[in-house]
Amino acid sequence: MPDLRQTLKILRSLQELDRDIFRLQDELRRFPQEVTRKREKLRQESERLTEIEKQLTGAKVRLKEIEDLTTGQRQRVRKLEHEAGEARADAALMVAFQHEIRTLKRDIGEAEEEGMTLLGEIERLTQERGAQQAVVSELEKEFALYSSSVDKEAKQTMDRAAAMERERAKRGSSQLAPDVLGQYEKLLASREGQAIAELDGRVCQGCYVSVPNNIYVRLARSSELVPCPSCGRILFLRDE
Repeated sequence: MPDLRQTLKILRSLQELDRDIFRLQDELRRFPQEVTRKREKLRQESERLTEIEKQLTGAKVRLKEIEDLTTGQRQRVRKLEHEAGEARADAALMVAFQHEIRTLKRDIGEAEEEGMTLLGEIERLTQERGAQQAVVSELEKEFALYSSSVDKEAKQTMDRAAAMERERAKRGSSQLAPDVLGQYEKLLASREGQAIAELDGRVCQGCYVSVPNNIYVRLARSSELVPCPSCGRILFLRDE
């Protein structure tokens, strides 16, 4: 097994690769997450489009109901006016006719006001639907493009990571004592790809926390692996 200085040299060489390997692994995790995010965005916007279309359909149905209703009411008014003209001699009947006619005309006026409001709403919803259709169409194109390229990108990323793993073996990971390699790899996983850190000016460059003076002394002796008291990373001096 290598001495401590050689061990630190091997660890530093491994760290150079492992930082990139960790980044590539992070990319591989990100690919499916990004697909899920884009799919969810598309789903939300598609649901929004469906809701707009539902509101637009409802407004059009209601407007047709009003048009049919007022058409019938106008026909009823004309009929009552005709009957009232023939019943001039009957005052009570005339009053009844006039009351019904007034009521119908009032209802027709209110319905026409609602119809005008609905026409404005239909125009607004039609414009909103067009804009939302454009949003959904763009998201569908983006999702299809990303989905078609993500497998290729993932394959390329895995190939790069595999090549780095092979280079990692060449750099001497097999020469390290099992306990040292285990400690290093445990830190690698828990410290986001950075298991070792330089001690510069009594400051750990992994967590940027100042360490006690005795840490420097222990490092200078090169008799043991020294962890940072704050982050636990294996420390080294620049000239190791």
